Amino acid sequence: MAQHAYDLSAFEERKPSVVALKPNRKAQRAQTRQHRAQAVVNAVVTALAVAAAMSIVLLMIISRVRITQINSEINALEDEISILQSENVRLKGEIVAIASAESVENYAQANGMTKVEPHQVRYFSVDDTDSAEIPTDGNGNFLVSLWEGITGLFR
Repeated sequence: MAQHAYDLSAFEERKPSVVALKPNRKAQRAQTRQHRAQAVVNAVVTALAVAAAMSIVLLMIISRVRITQINSEINALEDEISILQSENVRLKGEIVAIASAESVENYAQANGMTKVEPHQVRYFSVDDTDSAEIPTDGNGNFLVSLWEGITGLFR
């Protein structure tokens, strides 16, 4: 009997072999341009984000400084208001002291004034009837109104 050898390795699954292809220059250049463009866009976006964050921080600092200035102005004005209110109270007290009846009487006596005596008072009466002149409407003749004016002086 003859023995025959079978090569069973031909039926086994083989791993596919990877073949290195030559790089396509156009595709490589396009990919390089795309990477450069993406790097520029990333740099610009990063710079804008940093600028936005810095501007927000700067605006916060400026607003805090302005708030502090306004608060100091408010405190100064409140101090001034309290000083002026106390000055107002003091001046009202002086006015009351100066305008008191005793103070006025002492001032009048020091300047040679005396109280009114009954013989210095004179009363006069006024008629109870009121009179009024009605002006003319001005539609009349000029000579007539002139004549009436002149005759009115001699009545």
